[in-house]
Amino acid sequence: MRRAILKSTGVAVLSASVLLTGCGKTDENATLITIKTADGTSDTITLGYAKFAARYEQSIYDQSLMQYYGEQMWSTDMYGTGTTMQDQVKSTVLSEIEAQYVSNLHAADYGIAITDEQNTAIAEAAKQFMSDNTSDTIEALGATEDIVKQYLENRTIYSLVSEKIKEDKDAEITEDDCWMRTISYVLFDTTGKTAEDGTVEAYTDDELASLKEQAEELAASDDFATYAESLGVTAQTYSYLKGETEDDQMQMDVITAAEALAEGEVSDVIEVDGVGYYVFTVTADHDESASESKRESLKSEALSAQIDAWEAEIEWTVDEELWATVNFDSLFKAPEVEETTDTTTETTTEETTETTEESTEETTEETTEETTEETTEATSEDATEGSAEESEAE
Repeated sequence: MRRAILKSTGVAVLSASVLLTGCGKTDENATLITIKTADGTSDTITLGYAKFAARYEQSIYDQSLMQYYGEQMWSTDMYGTGTTMQDQVKSTVLSEIEAQYVSNLHAADYGIAITDEQNTAIAEAAKQFMSDNTSDTIEALGATEDIVKQYLENRTIYSLVSEKIKEDKDAEITEDDCWMRTISYVLFDTTGKTAEDGTVEAYTDDELASLKEQAEELAASDDFATYAESLGVTAQTYSYLKGETEDDQMQMDVITAAEALAEGEVSDVIEVDGVGYYVFTVTADHDESASESKRESLKSEALSAQIDAWEAEIEWTVDEELWATVNFDSLFKAPEVEETTDTTTETTTEETTETTEESTEETTEETTEETTEETTEATSEDATEGSAEESEAE
C-alpha cells in the first residue's frame, strides 16, 4: 500500500491519499455526458472532469466519516436506500455537475461573469494544487491543471448565480410568508407499547385511561415544562407557519388548536384517533430564529425550482457504463500537521492567512472551513468549497 500526500492550497481541503491495488486505467478524455441545449447546440463533458469531481468529493467524506464507519463504508448501504454510499455520492456529483452546467448557461441573464481577478486567482490556485501534490495523489484524484481550473470556475459561477437567485427571492418574501410560531408539546402515544421481542402490544383500557389522566393533569398544570418532567415525559418543540392550513409533519388538529392560543397559554388535551393525546404550550408567537430558517428555506426552494426548470430545457445523457468505471478504490485522510515552537512564525502565518489567499491555508483545516462559510451557501454540509468560493470573495 502506497501513501501520497495531498497538500493544502486554496483549492482543496488538506488530505492524503492511500492508494489501493487494482486501480484500472480509463480514457479520461472519453465523453461521459452528452448535452443538447434548448437552441439545439451540442456539448459534452469528459469522464476525467466528472471523475475528479467525484474523487474530490470522496476525499471530503473520507476525512469526516472514515474514522466512524471504516474503510468499508463506500460499499455499504449506509442509509437503507438499496444502493451503496459510493453510488449515492456519485449520483449526487452528477446532479451537481448538471446544476453547475445550466447555471453557466444562464449566468449572463443575471449579468454574472468571472472577473479577471477571479480568473487569475483560480488559475494560480489550480497551478499551485498540481505542484503541491505528488504524482500518486494526482493520479488518485484524476486531476489535471485544466480540470482543476474548470472545476473551480464552474463552482464559482454556480455560487454566484445561486446567490443572485436567492437575493431576488428574498426581496419577494413578506413577513407573513415566513412567520413561524413555536409550540412545546407532549404526545401520550396510544398506539401501543413495544415488548422486549420488538412486537407492539396494545394498551389495556386501564392503561389508556391512565395516559389520558396524565395528559389532563399536564393540561391543567401551572408550569408545563416542570410538570412534564415530573411525569417522566419528554416535551418536544415544533414550529409551524402562522395561518397554515396543511402540514406534512404535525397533526392539523394540534396546529388548529395552537392558532387559537396566545404565547404562554397551554392547550386542552387534543385527542387524535390512532395517534394519542397531545398537550402543548405556545412558546413563541413569532419565533425569529424559526422564521429566518423558513425564509432561507423559501430561498432554497426558489433556487431548486429554477435549476429544475433550466434542466428541463436540455437533454442530459450519461454513459452509465463508462461512469461505472469510476470507483472509490483509493482512500483519503487528513495529513498530520507539523508542529512548530516558533510562536512568532505561527502568529505571522495566521495573520497572513487572514489577509491573503496564499497557500498558508495548509497550516490549519479551520482556515479552509471559515473561508467556505463566508463565501458560499452551497450544499450542506459540504465545507469543501476551497478557492472557488475564495475567488468569489475577491
